[in-house]
Amino acid sequence: MEVGTSAFAAAVQGVRALISAYDGYGKGRFMRSDEAVRAEIQRRCEMVARHAEKLQGDVHQAGHRDARTSLESLIESTHLLRNEAQFSITSNHVSQHKGIGKLKSKAIRKLVNHDSEVLQSLVETTRMANELANDMKDLDEESVNSRISDWHQKLTRTRNMYLERNMYIDGLIKR
Repeated sequence: MEVGTSAFAAAVQGVRALISAYDGYGKGRFMRSDEAVRAEIQRRCEMVARHAEKLQGDVHQAGHRDARTSLESLIESTHLLRNEAQFSITSNHVSQHKGIGKLKSKAIRKLVNHDSEVLQSLVETTRMANELANDMKDLDEESVNSRISDWHQKLTRTRNMYLERNMYIDGLIKR
């Protein structure tokens, strides 16, 4: 098993452990469960940003200016997602968010599944970074730029997916 595969397997196990540790957003436990999910999202964003920073140095040495600029944009998007998770409407224990603590079981199931999908998407985003780092020396500039663009698109989809979670907290379970 190569390093990238074992790292991916470990990441998947981490997500499973986090999800199994969920209190399920039950009454009185919403804030603790929500905080755990948001902390994991922040941690994964930090991992993605570190990968991008390392790759930024690699592409700089290779003379790929466009790739360096694209990675800077990706790092900024990663920090935005991290901040969105950190300063979410649910992050304050005196939040005025009307949905907190009043979720029906169907909405809770949807929220748990949604949070799991967001975390899995961040695992896949990290995997994309690992694959790019492993393949970097064999790629030309156009291929590097294409892979960074795909990576950034995946991160953007993940950000948008994360922002949908308030819909579930509000009990608006239909898309």
